Amino acid sequence: MRKTKSVAEIGVYPPPAGGISVHVERLCDRLEQEQVPFIIYDGNGEGGEKNRAVVPIPEIEKWSWRYIWQKNEDIIHNHFLRWQMRFTLSLLKLKGKKVVHTVHSLRNDSEQLGFAQRIMVYLTGLLSDHFIAVSDEIKEKLLELRIPERKISVIPAFIPPTVDMETDTKRIPAYILDVFDRNSQVIVANGGVGNLYNGDELYGLDLCIDMFSKLARENKQLGFIYCITHVVDQDLLERYKERITAHGLEERFLLVYEKIPFYPLIQKAALFVRPTVSDGDAVSIREAIYFGTPTVSSDVVKRPNGVVTFTNRDAEDFTKACREVLYSAPEDLQQYKKEQEQYIEQLLAILL
Repeated sequence: MRKTKSVAEIGVYPPPAGGISVHVERLCDRLEQEQVPFIIYDGNGEGGEKNRAVVPIPEIEKWSWRYIWQKNEDIIHNHFLRWQMRFTLSLLKLKGKKVVHTVHSLRNDSEQLGFAQRIMVYLTGLLSDHFIAVSDEIKEKLLELRIPERKISVIPAFIPPTVDMETDTKRIPAYILDVFDRNSQVIVANGGVGNLYNGDELYGLDLCIDMFSKLARENKQLGFIYCITHVVDQDLLERYKERITAHGLEERFLLVYEKIPFYPLIQKAALFVRPTVSDGDAVSIREAIYFGTPTVSSDVVKRPNGVVTFTNRDAEDFTKACREVLYSAPEDLQQYKKEQEQYIEQLLAILL
């Protein structure tokens, strides 16, 4: 592995924390360990204190055209979802740069792209060195877009965190940790509030409330923590809070607004749930499996080995799946943990 070449990590960096930004942060942790020089180009619109120096890029498309005329790093690793960005950055191949795109999501498939966009995608595939699809579904879509198969690798985006449990747990307020002290079992989840997808709550907070209101009556030592990543509709959030209160669960169903490390909660939890209406290859699910925490998720996409799925938006099936996991002997997830550990090595082999 050559360590003299520099890497441009182009995407988003926390805060705010999300699947892509956490992936970039952990990848940079590993690049640092490997003594590979890198620069982070951060398109996150939200401010906040970063744990590394970043180069902010507020106007992404305009920045990309300026960047190709500047002095560039040797390896261009792009995480942005727009084909316009992928195309512009792929032009750096003409300057002798290595261009790799990690495709975390494909919002536009081949049927939605116009002729000019199809040409742009074709040229992007021609110029770029490699595409890392985070799932088989994304690989299939890339193939439909005529990206050469030899240039596509399927590598989930999960990278194990650099765990400092003692330090990170100290960053979690006492009132949150108290939930684990007061209850013998705690369910955890995270996501936004008010993101509607075809009229349904994207991250499934409403389903969590429905499910917990039933299981909480059966088990008085059951708690729930929902970490809110962002709020789109404040009025809807207030209605959810009213539902929690109406069930008399305000002391047992905790909504967390602070930006805190989430993995310590996953480690402590009896169950992690992800009842999303639409999804990609969720990093949080792979993190739960990595830590050996039982996981229940919707069946909207193919889930990793070891995950228990329920029928999307079916509250009864969701409750049934959670009940069975909580009341059953925990499955040994060690075999699946090994699967999660290999992805970063595969990524670095392609990138460097």
